[in-house]
Amino acid sequence: MLRMNTRRACVECGKLADAEDFGFHKGRRGSGPAYWSDEGLICSPACAVSHVARRRAQGRDA
Repeated sequence: MLRMNTRRACVECGKLADAEDFGFHKGRRGSGPAYWSDEGLICSPACAVSHVARRRAQGRDA
């Protein structure tokens, strides 16, 4: 089952989805977030890499 993060914020750094520099698909807010996981939204490539590293360290890299 997917874990839903009801906050519209990055699961790694906590940046709100309303922030100017939050990453959206093709740069368009209406296209949805560019990065996400089963835990929630991810704001940038740097946070995506951190997220994968954290999950691997926890043994949850499936």
